[in-house]
Amino acid sequence: MFRTLGSALAAGCLLLLSAGAGSASPAGARIVVGYTEQGYSDAAALERELDAEVIDRIAPLRADVLRLSGGEPDAILAVLRSDPRVRYAELDGVVHALRVPNDQFLSTQWSVRKTSAEQAWDLTTGSSQVVVGILDTGVDAGQPDLRGKLVEGYDYVNNDQDSSDDNGHGTAVAGVVAASSDNGIGVAGYCWACRLMPVKVLGADGTGFMSGLAQGILWATDHGARVLNLSLGGPVEDLTLTAATQYAWAHGVLVVAAAGNESSPLIDYPAALPNVLSVSASDQSDRLYAFSNSGARVAAPGENSTTGPGSTYVSFLGTSSAAPVVSGIAGLAFSLVPGATPAQVEQAIETSAVPIPGVTSGRVDAYGTLRALVPGLVQPGPPTPAPPGAEPQQGSGGVTPTGGTPRRTKVVAGSVTRGRNANVVFTTGSGLLQATVKARARSRAIRLRLVAAGRVGASARGAGGARLRAEVPAGRYRLVVSTTSRKRTSFSLTISYPAANR
Repeated sequence: MFRTLGSALAAGCLLLLSAGAGSASPAGARIVVGYTEQGYSDAAALERELDAEVIDRIAPLRADVLRLSGGEPDAILAVLRSDPRVRYAELDGVVHALRVPNDQFLSTQWSVRKTSAEQAWDLTTGSSQVVVGILDTGVDAGQPDLRGKLVEGYDYVNNDQDSSDDNGHGTAVAGVVAASSDNGIGVAGYCWACRLMPVKVLGADGTGFMSGLAQGILWATDHGARVLNLSLGGPVEDLTLTAATQYAWAHGVLVVAAAGNESSPLIDYPAALPNVLSVSASDQSDRLYAFSNSGARVAAPGENSTTGPGSTYVSFLGTSSAAPVVSGIAGLAFSLVPGATPAQVEQAIETSAVPIPGVTSGRVDAYGTLRALVPGLVQPGPPTPAPPGAEPQQGSGGVTPTGGTPRRTKVVAGSVTRGRNANVVFTTGSGLLQATVKARARSRAIRLRLVAAGRVGASARGAGGARLRAEVPAGRYRLVVSTTSRKRTSFSLTISYPAANR
């Protein structure tokens, strides 16, 4: 939600609904069909058989968006799902903004102080080479604190290049990320010099299709964005959107999304996807707001003074406001270290977070992120080779000599589901720790976190497996294996670490 400074405006918290759950396209059911590599070449013939209108083609994902002219969508989906040329077929979900009333209040910029942003700005105020994509209702290019900040964008609501904001939500998000600062007017964005890429995926009424959001992610990725902010979400898992976020991650783009405003212990999609950094909303006392969904990876201040339509300024409340705090901090990190990967920036954000209840890592800290990132870029060297004739010993508690310091190898098997993690506790000496987790189902998302004293020290994730390497001091550690899949996921975990002194 957002409020004007001096007058009340309508507020927006975002909800994702299935097109089959009370919302339908204006003219017939819309579906998205994902094809196999070979099947995509036959897509046109199959779509003619269905008498379906092709609305959009999402070629990088081998997916088409279709409008059905007649027939029951469920029956047509069943036929498509049984076709060997089709990987998946689903209704095209609908994104919309749920409006609630607002009261006036005096805004402050406590967010900047809480996250140590002023100390971070002593290290960097951002770079014009770093572009943050705002996938929302568009951005008002004429807003004084955003003037000259925008690069070329696109409108997937009307399929044109006019990405202006006819709602106000996107302009508020953009100001939190990168409003011009130290200019004597308005408010201070987190990444002063970063530029903004407006990608309009929600219309004037705050609604849009999931396929448009997926296309927006691909477009922003292909046009140079380093960070994507998604201040929208809901309870529906969408395979096309999942593929789009995987595409962004594989192309070096960090995706940040709001956890949702339903006071739920489960976070919304796309925040719940494995290649997305999820954000809950915290207050001045480092507690989650009552409206905020819990269980996100990090929290950020959920109330921010920011840019409004025209020359106005608003106070913006919700997880939609918290997510751009993290996107702005990520922009600072990429500005300070242009060669950083999304995984390195994500890890720096998580490991430097101040622990608070309700989220995995804690409330973000801008200065801590930058300080954590620079030493984090020093990759550990290869392990010391074993002397001739020495063979590693596999098995729980096994010891592997490495020329000087003995090493232990622990192998653990188990299973996890979404919300039910597996934990392995062990004591290590000082040196290089390596851990590899493999899922029996290669397509399942799986994540590995190294935790010490309640804080995440390193993390890794991937489809079907993940590998983690970290230089650690001697001490007691916990490795946490988790997944976002609701299906039971069996895994094997191999840990190699320096033997502790007895």
